[in-house]
Amino acid sequence: MIVIAIIAILAALAIPNLLSSRLASNEAAAISYLKTWGPTQELYLKRFDVYADDHMQMVTAGLVALPNNGYDYHMDNASNPYSWWGGADPTLPGSSGNRYFFVDFSGVIRFASTGPANQASSPLGQ
Repeated sequence: MIVIAIIAILAALAIPNLLSSRLASNEAAAISYLKTWGPTQELYLKRFDVYADDHMQMVTAGLVALPNNGYDYHMDNASNPYSWWGGADPTLPGSSGNRYFFVDFSGVIRFASTGPANQASSPLGQ
């Protein structure tokens, strides 16, 4: 019984650290994926003479792999073939990630903590 109690105490101490590590890992993977969008959009433009207006178009074209990391991705170009923007939102805020991310053709990744990020959100690193 004592051994089981000790294991339970150790598990109770370790699980919160595991969850915070998972959140950090998901956020890092989302940022890394968004960093690929700039160069990938340029390749897409050269191939199709227009920017992709959905990240799945870049996946289907074989230019990027679809990540599976607790984030939902969205992209748009508002029917403007020479501009684009998009972002990543946690699938389950607080469980799969805490921050929301935004990136556009400038390549600057921005974040927000309370809701979807946009061009007015703070850049990463500030």
